[in-house]
Amino acid sequence: MSSRLTQKQDLRSRKIQLSLIKEPRPDTKLWWVEKQHQYGGSLDYRKVKRPFDTSKLIHTVFKARLGKNIWFTKSQISIGKLLESAAKRYKLKIRDKAINKDHIHLLIEPSRSQPYNEARREFLRFLRFFAAQMARKYDEIHKRLGLRKSKQFWIERPFTRLVGWGRSTLTNIHNYFEKNRNEAAGFVSYTPRKHRLNAFLVKWQAQAQKLENTC
Repeated sequence: MSSRLTQKQDLRSRKIQLSLIKEPRPDTKLWWVEKQHQYGGSLDYRKVKRPFDTSKLIHTVFKARLGKNIWFTKSQISIGKLLESAAKRYKLKIRDKAINKDHIHLLIEPSRSQPYNEARREFLRFLRFFAAQMARKYDEIHKRLGLRKSKQFWIERPFTRLVGWGRSTLTNIHNYFEKNRNEAAGFVSYTPRKHRLNAFLVKWQAQAQKLENTC
């Protein structure tokens, strides 16, 4: 009887603790990380961990600051090989990719055979390894061509967004990757994106600037 009472008390205590946890306010950087599972890039919010889930795919974007007439699209084969070896090294699968002039889109499937913490570590190691190898590769290209390179190769930290396995979700993201490939190849004209996150960041930056001017 006493053990049942103890279990009920524990359950009641957990419910009280959960009720004290505040949900992030909508349209804040924390909300985009915790509720929309997006991280890095222009979002630039480092107070919490990068979202990760072994049951989800991960849309990852690397964006660089390249020199004049130096484009990723000119090295698609070597970049593809680097991605393959990095994915194998860290037990990931590249489900789709789009290599654009100054940025790269990847659709990554993390390992499901490993424990969660280990799979997460391997994914983060992949991000760091690929970023470092690409920076080294393009440092050599700049030197070989006698071109000046920017102090910081990558503009921002890699952007990641968790993606479900639903049929419509997969269709949409594969279509988005195909659109990027067609734009990079010059088959279609580039069209500005109208992502909700971009709209939020423009509004947030305007508010931050306004606040700074009033101080």
